[in-house]
Amino acid sequence: MFDKGNLKYFLIWPVSLLLSGLFKLIGYLNPNFLIINNFLLLSLVFGPAILVTIILVFKKFSNS
Repeated sequence: MFDKGNLKYFLIWPVSLLLSGLFKLIGYLNPNFLIINNFLLLSLVFGPAILVTIILVFKKFSNS
């Protein structure tokens, strides 16, 4: 079930949980900070896509 080559894909969910927990903590400590702005929108939309892209690029270069 857990192939050694696929273990890097299991890095996505801890990073995602860490980011969501970080946003929740920042929102709890400073509620006015997390008003929807451009930075928050970009990080929520493109953050997971950037992580997947980085993993796919590393996978391609590690196979070469």
